[in-house]
Amino acid sequence: MKGTLREISIPRFALRRDEAAAALAISPSTFDSWIKRGLMPEGKPIGGVTLWDATKVREAWQRLADGPGAEDDGDRPFRGRVV
Repeated sequence: MKGTLREISIPRFALRRDEAAAALAISPSTFDSWIKRGLMPEGKPIGGVTLWDATKVREAWQRLADGPGAEDDGDRPFRGRVV
């Protein structure tokens, strides 16, 4: 991880698109897909930059992880099946 100790130690409450995706261990394009599907919140454009509320991203993740659709593979219906 790059950055100064100060940058690393400051709590983050707003994330850019790539940072929000990285926090979820997914690609930015998958993050975009999840937004379109309503699985993640929309970002807020502020002064030419779009930011995501870190708490809302975490809450959306918790709903995915704990919800009834947690086992849903969405675009990967054959995941884990031997062919």
